[in-house]
Amino acid sequence: TCKVNFPDPNKLHYFQLTVIPDEGYYQGGKFQFEIDVPDAYNMVPPKVKCLTRIWHPNITETGEICL
Repeated sequence: TCKVNFPDPNKLHYFQLTVIPDEGYYQGGKFQFEIDVPDAYNMVPPKVKCLTRIWHPNITETGEICL
């Protein structure tokens, strides 16, 4: 299950995503991310940060995500 939240409806390039897995290792967890899509998107990747502390090989201790 995923939910999208736009904290500021005037900034559609910045939003928060909540993921609640229905199955698998992370089932029952609730994981929040913030996503900021830059104006130069497609040439510059979006900035994604995990706001929930989690162990994952692609997520650092401070929440930065390796895309």
